[in-house]
Amino acid sequence: CSPKRGKEGREMITRDTPIFLVGYMGSGKSTIGRRLADRMEREFIDTDIFIERRFHESVANMFTSVGEEAFRRREAVVIEELSGFPNAVIATGGGLPCHHGNMELMNQCGVTVFLQVSLDVLAQRIELCKRTRPTVRHLSGAALEEHIRQAMEVRLPIYQQAQYSIPCDDICTPKDEIRVAEEIALLLDH
Repeated sequence: CSPKRGKEGREMITRDTPIFLVGYMGSGKSTIGRRLADRMEREFIDTDIFIERRFHESVANMFTSVGEEAFRRREAVVIEELSGFPNAVIATGGGLPCHHGNMELMNQCGVTVFLQVSLDVLAQRIELCKRTRPTVRHLSGAALEEHIRQAMEVRLPIYQQAQYSIPCDDICTPKDEIRVAEEIALLLDH
C-alpha cells in the first residue's frame, strides 16, 4: 500500500485511507477512536477485540497461554490485514506499533495519530482499569509508575513516528472526548 499525495506532497486522506490511533494503554485510543469514527462516519475497529474474536481468547489469556512474543506475532498478522480496510478508524494495542515493523506498515498504508499522555495521567488512568491489563494488573503506586516510565522509554520514540500527535491529558468527560475527536477530524480533513 502507498498513500496518495496531493499537489504539495501532503498525504491525501480519502475514504480508503485507514486511520490508526497509537499510544500507551490508557491514552484513550478506544474511547477517542469510537468518537472519531462516529464523527467521520467510519467503521471503528479495536485491534485487541479483533484479535480476541479471531483467536477465541482474551488478550490477557493469550499472554499466559501462548506468551507475549506469540501474541505480538498475532498482532502483526492482524494489523497487516487491517491495513487494507478502507473507511476505518483503528485503535491499536499499546505495544502493537513497537513490534514486527508495525509502525512502518501503518505509516505506509494509512494515517497515524499518536494520543500523547503524560506519565502521571497514564498511571492514574491505568490504576482504575488495570485488572484487564495483563502486563500491569499486579502493579500499584510507584511500581506501576516505574513500569510505565520504563515502557515509555522504549515506546515513545516509536509512537513519535506517527504522522500526527495530539495531547490527551485533559480528557476527563464525554465532552472532552468529543472535542478531541473533532480536533483530530479537522486536522485530517485538511
